[in-house]
Amino acid sequence: GYLFSSSFDKTVNVWSLQDFSHVQSFKGHEHRVMGVVFVDATEPLCVSGDSGGGIFVWGVGASLRQDPLKSWYEQKDWRYSGIHALAVSGTEHIYTGSGDKSVKAWSLKDYTLICTMNGHKSVVSSLAVCDGVLYSGSWDGTIRLWSINDHSPLTVLGDDTPGNVTSVISLSVYQHMLAAAYENGCVKLWRNDVLSRSIETQSGAIFALDIKEQWLFMGGWNKTVDVKELSGDELHVDTRSIGSVSCNSVVAAVLYWEGKLFVGFADSIVKVYC
Repeated sequence: GYLFSSSFDKTVNVWSLQDFSHVQSFKGHEHRVMGVVFVDATEPLCVSGDSGGGIFVWGVGASLRQDPLKSWYEQKDWRYSGIHALAVSGTEHIYTGSGDKSVKAWSLKDYTLICTMNGHKSVVSSLAVCDGVLYSGSWDGTIRLWSINDHSPLTVLGDDTPGNVTSVISLSVYQHMLAAAYENGCVKLWRNDVLSRSIETQSGAIFALDIKEQWLFMGGWNKTVDVKELSGDELHVDTRSIGSVSCNSVVAAVLYWEGKLFVGFADSIVKVYC
């Protein structure tokens, strides 16, 4: 019944999905909050990560608690630049994508570090989980796939050849379809790990996208939310523009849920489109 939004203002805000009113602010982070995920457990949780490496776990059960249930920090070194992405797998694991080029798996039972997944050559900027696979996108231009069962590497999508690298900024996965947004404005679509379509927007970086069923929502530097319909077969994906929404600020986040589109903007405003 809640929407969670994270911000560079170091807070996580909780909003009612009944009347869209502001319910509460979670405060405690000392750095920009880079990501937030919801854990649908017996006791529902909200997990947030910040640019200083802080990970905070908040209770969102019958009564929202103001203080975190648990907080800790990733180990820092000279390469470190904090947490850039979060993802969750059921009620077992929380994953962090970090500035030290790694993906880390943490236990949601006792919050201990389970393993560190290495392979990326730059910041891990985006994470997604679907059907037993963890997807990690990086500034090195690649997307790596990992097994949820044993955290072993599965495959690598994209090209990290010097001179051809374009940073991956955002990922979204739905069933067998993977969408990735890049800083040059390109959006690439994979079906069953095979590149099926590239969309060249020529409008600056795409910061956020969400793929649900046959719909693709994306927005970024051009202050516009574009909606596309996807069709095709196993080998090729066709896209058809459905429409767009012109906005007053850079689009920072998009989420499509039960017929509503939630959009977060760089001017600190969250809007809901029906």
